[in-house]
Amino acid sequence: MQPPPLEPITPIRVSERWFPKGRRFGLYECGGRVAPNVTSILGWKFPFDKAKWKKSEPDIDHDAVTRESAKRGTAVHLAMEKWLRSEEHTPVEEHLQWISPLQSLVSRASKTLAVEVPLHHSINGIGAYAGSCDGVMMVNGDVVLIDYKTKRHGKYVHQKYCERERLQLAAYSLAISHLYEDQLPSAVIRTSLLYAHPEDGKPVTVVSTQGNLLLEYQQKWLDLLGEWYNVNGEAVFQEQCAFDFLKSA
Repeated sequence: MQPPPLEPITPIRVSERWFPKGRRFGLYECGGRVAPNVTSILGWKFPFDKAKWKKSEPDIDHDAVTRESAKRGTAVHLAMEKWLRSEEHTPVEEHLQWISPLQSLVSRASKTLAVEVPLHHSINGIGAYAGSCDGVMMVNGDVVLIDYKTKRHGKYVHQKYCERERLQLAAYSLAISHLYEDQLPSAVIRTSLLYAHPEDGKPVTVVSTQGNLLLEYQQKWLDLLGEWYNVNGEAVFQEQCAFDFLKSA
């Protein structure tokens, strides 16, 4: 199975993420400015309720499932990145049941424009945010932003429960359309969450957001970003000052 032709855009330079001591958000730096990462902001709005999970699934080892989920997600993302770049990589065999269906679906794209593309974007009057998205593809002439998700056996995807993930890709789409405007044929037209869950008949569920719905989620993201900065803006300012001090020392 061959990946789509890779014709990459030139990524901006963004630092590795770090977590300031005592803060509940991670930061990236670009051009001397620090910005919280998208997943930290979404975690603030949509905190994970482990007690609710334990109540809904009392008979599993929740810590083991969490570790396995993280391990699987990291492995799948790495495998997809290496495959799209046509780089040598041999995934662990047990993860192929998630990787192979994703590769089969993504291979239908006409072109790969970006893999693990960094973003660091500032919204006037609100604040900056940063992160990295899994890929930007050309699909039937449209610029499409994609993100891989994995589900364990027996767990299915319901679109009404994808609010957090749709907001995540809405944030990425706004940033990428602006930051890479001169390199892309158009703004991002569609975002697609690709949920791999190795079940018979339908191993990948696609949750796409486009048109007016994408505009709606982009506005929801901007509203959420404003809420987050109203609460955490001073903390970000303090971290910016600390970064500036260390840089000048």
